[in-house]
Order: sequence, then structure tokens, then C-alpha cells
Amino acid sequence: MITRFAPTPSGFLHRGNAVNALLVSWLATAARGTVALRIDDMDVPRLRAAYVDDVFAVLAWLDIDWQVGPRDRTDLETQWSSRLRLGRYRTALDHAVSAGLPVYACTCSRSQQRGPATGGCAGGCRARGVRHEPGRTALRVALPVDTVVTVGDRSVRPADRLGDFVIWRRDDLPAYQLTSVVDDHDLAVTDVVRGIDLLDSTAAQLFLAPFLGAGTFAAARFWHHGLVVEADGTKLSKSQQSSGDPLPRTEDERRTIHRLAATVGAPLGIGTTSD
Repeated sequence: MITRFAPTPSGFLHRGNAVNALLVSWLATAARGTVALRIDDMDVPRLRAAYVDDVFAVLAWLDIDWQVGPRDRTDLETQWSSRLRLGRYRTALDHAVSAGLPVYACTCSRSQQRGPATGGCAGGCRARGVRHEPGRTALRVALPVDTVVTVGDRSVRPADRLGDFVIWRRDDLPAYQLTSVVDDHDLAVTDVVRGIDLLDSTAAQLFLAPFLGAGTFAAARFWHHGLVVEADGTKLSKSQQSSGDPLPRTEDERRTIHRLAATVGAPLGIGTTSD
């Protein structure tokens, strides 16, 4: 078994991230498997050194080890950064398009495209035949609205919530759905542990995998766990943290995170391997 913890350093890790990291560690320990740390640092505008350092600090505080991936921020920047893999992502995109992945250039901004581009974007770019130009257009996948993807025992229609999702960004960088599949495939990940909020992304990525030649990813097992939420029931988000501060690395907070991980992991059969 090879599994991974894949945070994005766009903010300090919150309890939900810490719970996910624990579940990944527990699953790998129980199976005597390997944990890879895969930090998605492609989103340069929101990247901060303090956010990257926080990933390593939280993992150390929770006594979570990993066998593959960067050991600190310097190692990330020099050896493991997503930005060092741009050539790999471009090759993957070319492969996917050559293999028949339906894509189209889109001029719509985020303010124009509110909500999923189900059946096409707001500007009708799918039918316009717009030329792809970095800085002016993004590339979207023309996802058939009736696409059904099997994820474990679930049947998911990714077009309902994601629509024609972006695979290559307007700023000439790869989008999350592409990089996640390519990275997990290249790491030979066999088990992906992620929140239930990413179920539609899993379906979209499984749709992409054959076009990307990512057979390892297509064969992976997916463990979608329940979410850790705020007191009012809203989803935790690094970008929406009310304090903007890192997790308090206290013993009480550590116990709380272990308790939450045990709660959301139990329905999946993922449990703590130590007292």
C-alpha cells in the first residue's frame, strides 16, 4: 500500500487537514504501507513560507512520519515542488488531448462563470471554437452531462457539480484535477484518503485517468471520510479561518484531533493504531 497526505499551502492547516493526515497515517500503519507527502505548491499567489513550514510543524506535532516526499521547505523547493514538474504536466496534457480528451478554450472569468459549467460555460465557448491563448483563455474539459463514474460503491455524475472543469489555467499553469492525477500516478499511490467533499473531484479525476495514461490512479482505492466542521456546521477551510492563526499545538488540541479522526474514520474501518 502507498497512500499520501497532499495539503495545499494556501493557509495554515486546520483541524480537518490534521484529521486527514492522521487517517492517512493510521491506514498506512495498519497495512504496513508507505506514506508520501505531496505538497501542492502550484498556487504561487497564495503561497507563503509560513504555510509551508506549518505543514511540517503539524506533522511533527502529531508524530506523523512519511517515507516519500520533502523533509522541509528547502527540500520541497529544490527537489519536490510542483513547479519543477511543469514539463511533466504539459506532456500529460498533450497525451490526453492526443488520446481524445474533449477540451475547449474558454475566455470566461470566474465572475462570469458562477457555478458549475454544466453543459458548457456561461459564454458558450464550447461551441465558439476559441483559440487557446495563455493569459487569455483556460482549457476546459467538455464533460458530457450524462457521464456517470463509479467510485467504490457510489455512482457519481461529476457534471452536476463540476461541469466542464478547467484542466489548464488561464495563467498557463496546470489545474488541480490534472496535477492530482499525474502526481498520484507517478507516486504509484494505491489508496487515496480524502474528505467526502472531494467525491466529485475523484469522479472527475477517474474520468481523466485513461486519457492521461494514469492506470495506477484508475486502479486505486478511495476512502472518502466525513468532514470536520465548524460549530455552525460549515466546512472548515484554510482560506476562511476566522483567526488566520496556526492550530494551537497543545495536548488538549492533539487529543481533540485524535478523537475527531477516530470518529470520522470509524465508518471506513480506519482507526487509531496506538492509545
